[in-house]
Amino acid sequence: MQNCRRYLSSGLPVLGVIVSVVLSGQPAAARTGSHHISKSESVTLSATRPVLSTTRHQVQRGETLSSILRGCGLRQGEITQWDAALQRAAGKVALSPGRVITLEFTSPTKLTSLSYAVDNQTRAIVERSGRALRGRTEPLVVKVSVAGAQGVVEKNFHLAALQAGIPDRVISQMADILGWEFDFRHVRRGDRFRVVYERRVSADGRVLPPGKVLAAEIHSGRRIVQGFYYDDDGEGTYVDAKGTALRQSFLRYPVEFTQISSVFSNQRFHPILKTNRPHNGVDFAAPPGTPVRAAGDGVVSWAGRNGEYGNHVAIDHGEGMVTTYSHLRGIASGLRPGMRVRQGQVIGFVGQTGLATGPHLHFALFRNQQYMNPLTARVTLRQPVRNAARFQVAKQTLLTQLANVPLPPPTAPAEPIAVAGLAPSQRVGVVTLTR
Repeated sequence: MQNCRRYLSSGLPVLGVIVSVVLSGQPAAARTGSHHISKSESVTLSATRPVLSTTRHQVQRGETLSSILRGCGLRQGEITQWDAALQRAAGKVALSPGRVITLEFTSPTKLTSLSYAVDNQTRAIVERSGRALRGRTEPLVVKVSVAGAQGVVEKNFHLAALQAGIPDRVISQMADILGWEFDFRHVRRGDRFRVVYERRVSADGRVLPPGKVLAAEIHSGRRIVQGFYYDDDGEGTYVDAKGTALRQSFLRYPVEFTQISSVFSNQRFHPILKTNRPHNGVDFAAPPGTPVRAAGDGVVSWAGRNGEYGNHVAIDHGEGMVTTYSHLRGIASGLRPGMRVRQGQVIGFVGQTGLATGPHLHFALFRNQQYMNPLTARVTLRQPVRNAARFQVAKQTLLTQLANVPLPPPTAPAEPIAVAGLAPSQRVGVVTLTR
């Protein structure tokens, strides 16, 4: 029983608790009730029936659902039924160390429900209904707050952003948002940047991958480039300070922002073939296995081996526009010609198949079968927001958020720094900036 230490409640019916999205300026620990999670502790979960006790158990390395339930005193037949019900509800589930599984009991060994976050977006719930066990999945309840950071470039933008405590996912979003207005290859020492973004924490206190960037800016010399997330009548998009959409039909950086190892060129000495030949495309150096994203919406026209390009994906975006992705270590599971993909969808992983001396992505853009430089090509007309006055109100709110970002610490902070909060959204997991 030592694996399933429980704390008795009053025995009265336990009513459901709904945790809504909170955007506040309180420190992270105060906002989330963060504390050390013991191996098992008492917690209140949703229920409409009397609950004798609950267990909030933090999964240890090597533990399985079977071993945990066995430690709670359940018989093997019951354990098999609960495990099968969880797999039916959420697919093949392996418990991850550090995550929390919550168990409810109506008697010392009578399990009536279990709940487990199977990933960062979904939790699975299995409940007893008479003699049957019924399972379902639902969106994971997430607490969202606003975090911010700023920094100064010394060597390169990526390193400076990491030193400022900005997560990699946020750095990549900044590059996507500002990349069409500011060329990050030409960042200079002394350039300054600021960002505010969503910090996401699960109901059990786990820090989740960050959400969307809300506002970002970079100062380079006398130039200031800004991007703001704006809910334009229900359609979220990024716009510049004038309210003009920043989003193009294509992502400029189809991998998480790292570095560009070889730019578009009409002639380059090929390190394997030992000859000068056109290098029509851009090579993005990145660790093997780094996800590669579709640069835009389209239909897959090639997904497989393609000679010197190795594992290769081509996407037809319509109107004569095609992007290609080469030297992949592998292609995303299930990706095949004829399949539709969306901008940002993972289509493969960085590798060095074909004629490649090291792991990188070779990314090329074609218009009517003619090469284009994907770092500079403009492929869409940028539209202004529908309501300029409404946008100005939202922009001022975000400018206030940026102004409240504290000065960078001497070393990267262990926790994101909270800034003054925005008004809570009506919808869980969504931030509305126009209220």
